[in-house]
Amino acid sequence: MADTALVLGGGGLTAYAWEVGVLAGLAEAGVDLSGADVLAGTSGGALLALELATGAAPIDLYAEQVERKRAMLEVDFTFAMTVKYLWAALGSRDPETVVKRLGRLALSVRDVSEAEVFDAIGPQIPVRQWPERAIRLFAVDAFTGEATGFSADSGVDLVLAMSASCALPPLFPPITIGAGRWMDGGVRSTTNADLVQDCRQVVVLAPIPKGPGASPSTSTQVASLVAGGARAALLVPDREARHAFGRNPLDASRIPGAARAGRRQAAAHAEQIRTVWHG
Repeated sequence: MADTALVLGGGGLTAYAWEVGVLAGLAEAGVDLSGADVLAGTSGGALLALELATGAAPIDLYAEQVERKRAMLEVDFTFAMTVKYLWAALGSRDPETVVKRLGRLALSVRDVSEAEVFDAIGPQIPVRQWPERAIRLFAVDAFTGEATGFSADSGVDLVLAMSASCALPPLFPPITIGAGRWMDGGVRSTTNADLVQDCRQVVVLAPIPKGPGASPSTSTQVASLVAGGARAALLVPDREARHAFGRNPLDASRIPGAARAGRRQAAAHAEQIRTVWHG
């Protein structure tokens, strides 16, 4: 069983920026979570997990976000796509059924190829080989609804695994890995925090605490970790941070404000996180 795990949720450009801000603020307060034994992420959180695993310092990532030194992936998730996603997500009260409905939506994408997904995600990936640090990139099989955390031990190419974790329907099609077609882990949960139940101390950053409809809440998943014997802390955006995000999580102009909000918020929670992390 691993000692510490940092779980990074998905949610678009502002979510990524807020998480970077939180990590930078915590590091300044003497709680550097980037050294976690396990770095786990969903969608944009998976990209951040990989960056931390390859040695990126939170304060440097923060500067990139605030000063807009780095071109982040910008996509046009249209109103029509939003309607399709919500129709699938709100069509059942059963979480497993919802995931299968979203899987069918993902499999229906025909106008974008898997190669185009690689072209979009590839430039965001700092390395092409799995790092020595333990990371888990969460994705869901569109055929079966099975969730997994791809890792170096999975025997899967890193670019494929990362592309799968970021393949949100109906923007992107699912990615072929083995006999499966794998899509963004966010269709199951915004953080998939329950999938690090083998870790003793867990900190979860959830820019979006809960997905639409029957999607499980991150607070419920964290409670299950605690019930299983782990020490765990959950940090979600406060009102000021949510205001900084704005209405569109893919609005790049909101990145600096979201990062600053995360850094500010970290100061108020540093002692709580320290207690979980160090005991």
